[in-house]
Amino acid sequence: MKYDFETCHQCTGLGCEKYDRAKEIFGTDQVIPLWVADMDFAAPSYVTHALVERAELPVYGYAQRMPAWAEAVGGWLDRRHGWVVEEAALLPTVGVVPSLALAIQTFTDPGDGVIIQPPVYFPFFSVVRNNNRQLLLNPLRQTDGYYRMDFEQLEQLAPKASMLLLCNPHNPVGRAWTPEELATLADICTRHRVMVVSDEIHMDLTYAGYRHTPFALVAGDTRFMSVTSAGKTFNTAGIGGGYAVIPDPVIRRAYHHSQQAMHLNGESIFALTVVEAAYRHGDDWPAALMRQIAANRDRVMSACEGSPIRVMPPEATYLLWLDCREMGLDDQSLQDFFIHRAGLGLSAGVNFGEPGSGYMRLNLATTPGVIDRAMMQLQAALWQL
Repeated sequence: MKYDFETCHQCTGLGCEKYDRAKEIFGTDQVIPLWVADMDFAAPSYVTHALVERAELPVYGYAQRMPAWAEAVGGWLDRRHGWVVEEAALLPTVGVVPSLALAIQTFTDPGDGVIIQPPVYFPFFSVVRNNNRQLLLNPLRQTDGYYRMDFEQLEQLAPKASMLLLCNPHNPVGRAWTPEELATLADICTRHRVMVVSDEIHMDLTYAGYRHTPFALVAGDTRFMSVTSAGKTFNTAGIGGGYAVIPDPVIRRAYHHSQQAMHLNGESIFALTVVEAAYRHGDDWPAALMRQIAANRDRVMSACEGSPIRVMPPEATYLLWLDCREMGLDDQSLQDFFIHRAGLGLSAGVNFGEPGSGYMRLNLATTPGVIDRAMMQLQAALWQL
């Protein structure tokens, strides 16, 4: 199927966060918004058609997932990732971040330590702190532009922890963790009785030459659950919904009990519809999408060549991590440079934790024309430094 990656389908006035919150976030709406992690591309037509068909049925009562939903999810995980999942292990959720919070509430106690690996998706910080757990930091190590997990420090930290939140693939640094890396993490967590909750929402968004490894495939005896969604892959985050994969029946029962206690187990008609349609018909979508993302990545890398901005080559996600430390600006001045001199709305790296200081995150999931315009503005601003 041919997809349109040349047309920008988001704009101000549609109630979309990326565009309509620009002034609130950046203090001006005169920026090209390249921050929040959604796409300017249209969702594939088979997703839209499935939603329209369901919307035309004039009953929108409480939803019940049907066997076809689990078949579609299980088929997708198996075909794309070699991840064979029994239907019983699948639980629909309201979304990935609420699932992280609910896992913390279910499997840890107030005051327990929860490990995260910054620089990392900033809700990882808040879901720990807001649930009165102790935030334990296992920062990634960056050597020559490549990020690795610090297993030596993790070994020392793990005895203080009850849980580790894993970002797999990693947002914002773009690593697709290898089976060996994940197996080492699993070994440490198993020995120290640390439960792993793996956020795999970017699992389908890998570049050519890289593969996503589900944590489940290397977990061994580690207590774990995985949470994900079709939202990032098919640009349907605004519809909500996701699912958890929990093979262990004891963990699954406990988590499902918490869903019921919080009344968070009600499935959305349209979220269920999206997942089934996307996973049944979308086998060729991720590769086509990532070819365009790769072309956009190359545009940015070319534009930054010879400048004080170093592009960290990603292995996964449509997010680009920019090392701006050679610009010699503090974080506020760096943000001001991008907003007021380059006219670009990016995510400040420091929002992903202290190791992100001096970095910026750029969303590549837009049209070539938008990227080219953004790079022209950035180059002009850099010339004036």
